[in-house]
Amino acid sequence: MKVKRIGLSIALAILSVAGVRTIYPSYSQDILLTRLLLNPENATQRKVGALDFVAAWEMRSRNDNFGGISALSAIGDGRFIGVGDAGTLIKFTLNSGARISRSSISPLPALKGPEMSFRDRDSEGIARDPASGQFWVSFEGHHAIRRYSASFGQQTGLIRPVDMQDWPRNKGAECIIRLNDGRFIVIAESVDNGTHPALLFSGDPVEQGSAVTAFRFRPPTGYRVTDGVQLPDGRIAIINRAIGFPGGFSAKVSFIDASAIGRGRIVSAKVIASL
Repeated sequence: MKVKRIGLSIALAILSVAGVRTIYPSYSQDILLTRLLLNPENATQRKVGALDFVAAWEMRSRNDNFGGISALSAIGDGRFIGVGDAGTLIKFTLNSGARISRSSISPLPALKGPEMSFRDRDSEGIARDPASGQFWVSFEGHHAIRRYSASFGQQTGLIRPVDMQDWPRNKGAECIIRLNDGRFIVIAESVDNGTHPALLFSGDPVEQGSAVTAFRFRPPTGYRVTDGVQLPDGRIAIINRAIGFPGGFSAKVSFIDASAIGRGRIVSAKVIASL
């Protein structure tokens, strides 16, 4: 009996030690792609609404900070820059043959320190000036817009616009769009009576003297804005998303006209495709 008790004690000790694992965080810079079909039930489908399907991929990385991509900007020559909703900067180049090179995953500059909280790092939207290469990122926790250098090496400006401070804490500046003429649109995630609060800045929002025009954006019913960009022909494309059960995620791509924006106006979206 004594031998059995000793054996049982040894077995329990081994099991308890085996159950303790040391987990090391991953800082891998690799981003992996898996090609996706537009419609798994119809591999030949190449069109959705007014859009022609080109290609789609699922992106994964072993890096613990990868994921939660809030906005993604195409900057030419296959290069992409995005931000995650925990203050993460994501860069990569998409080469021919669906291969990724020059990928990097790192924190946004100037978002570290004991005085910083998650709400300071809740980055949601990204906009770029193709002439200077500068970037603007909107934050929805402690409502702010930060400007960064072309290399994203440093923060070059910060503003907390007065008109954004009454937006809900976790439903703030979801989308920031730089227009071709240098103006900026910022749209909040919050919805009141079917519309989003939105602002039009007459110039760089970080610089003094930029006039602000408040308006409302009406997304498709049941959807909320998530990202946007002005196309070369002047039309403004907006992505609107919905989350439901059991259907999961869905999205609608819509257009708005910049000339329709005015103080106190409600600008409605024209849907061109549903995903």
